[in-house]
Amino acid sequence: MNYYNLSDLVSRINVAYRNNLISIKVLKNKLALNFLYLIYKIGLIRGFYVLSKENFILVYLKYKNKKPSIYKIDIISKPSKRVY
Repeated sequence: MNYYNLSDLVSRINVAYRNNLISIKVLKNKLALNFLYLIYKIGLIRGFYVLSKENFILVYLKYKNKKPSIYKIDIISKPSKRVY
């Protein structure tokens, strides 16, 4: 598991919600796909689409009454201290 990929994904989602963006591009990897599938099933994003030619995932963010569905996502685990 590459910690950088997950932290980059979470950081991009947080920044996008703060700037009221409709969609964002994130790097495609297995961990990102699993995480996005999980938050899609919970209902925190509208969906995502894999751009196979560009090696990216297009993530559609979800808002309700012009307010983001996610206020903040934090990563508890750090490279020196893993929390599972």
